[in-house]
Amino acid sequence: RGTAMHHVMQYISFAEKVDVETEIERLLEWKFITKQEANSIDVAAISAFFESNVYQRIMQSDEVRREMRFLTEIPAVEIDNTLDLLPDDASVIVQGAVDLCFVEDDGIVVLDFKTDRVDNLKELISTYGEQLEIYSTAAEKIFGLPVKEKIIYSFHLGDSISF
Repeated sequence: RGTAMHHVMQYISFAEKVDVETEIERLLEWKFITKQEANSIDVAAISAFFESNVYQRIMQSDEVRREMRFLTEIPAVEIDNTLDLLPDDASVIVQGAVDLCFVEDDGIVVLDFKTDRVDNLKELISTYGEQLEIYSTAAEKIFGLPVKEKIIYSFHLGDSISF
């Protein structure tokens, strides 16, 4: 289900007004998603995202990237501070994909979509905060701009948290 939600968010049209059901039909017809994925989508949860303040900010941006793939080198101690026994210049190659990032006047915003069934948004920061730090490092290298904010959007809670 989480993969299906991510596929829809990767390919759905970002427009002023988004009809999620029509978009899911289009993605199915064009084979961006499978019938099984289409049937597992929480239409209400995705619709809530398109009504959110986060989405309004995205629509104001001149530069938005979805599923931005990266391969970057990061100091090993930034990945795991218990690796401090390694030489100071030891690094790790990290590969991943940022769900969405967009540029505002004063920097980049990195957004990660989550489908976890959690009770509160702070649980998501404790679970995924380090992941977003890595995404931020990669985004700064790609854009040449600072990351000013990291956002986790919870489809389960229909809300987001920034840090």
